[in-house]
Order: sequence, then structure tokens, then C-alpha cells
Amino acid sequence: MDDEAARFPRDNLLIVVGAEKVPRAVYELVDINISVGTQPHSEVAALAIFLDRILGPEPRRRQFGGRIRIQPNPRGKTVIDSQAEIDKL
Repeated sequence: MDDEAARFPRDNLLIVVGAEKVPRAVYELVDINISVGTQPHSEVAALAIFLDRILGPEPRRRQFGGRIRIQPNPRGKTVIDSQAEIDKL
């Protein structure tokens, strides 16, 4: 898959994730058909791997401007609500 990722366009891209539930017509219309691996896995895992290969590590480091942020920690997660912080002021 790593070799195939270089061939994907970076815009105007439609990703279909699935297996036996995907209509045959989809397979007949695609330009590129790849497999993430040879072992069973979830569709979400396959999509995550694909996006990581095509987009690279940069999106994982990106900060979003949403109201709620999730801070990982060794015992789970910490939810940080920026609106709650503003309300305290």
C-alpha cells in the first residue's frame, strides 16, 4: 500500500471502504483498488491506515479550534472545555 499511496490524487478523491457489501459496480468503476492487508480488520482501521499513508503525519499534529479538546493521559483522557474556562472568568 505504501507504494500505491504515491499514485493517489490529493484532491477530488472518493474513498469507498468495505468488502462483500460494496456493490460490484463500484469495483468496476474505480481507478485504483487496494487492500490494506491480508488479514481481517475493521473498516475504520483500514480507513485510518489509508489516511495516514496518503496524508502523512502532519494532520495528527494539527490543532483544531473547537470548543472541546481531548488531552491524552496515562489513565485515559482529560476533556478540556474552553467555554467552561471562559465562564469561570
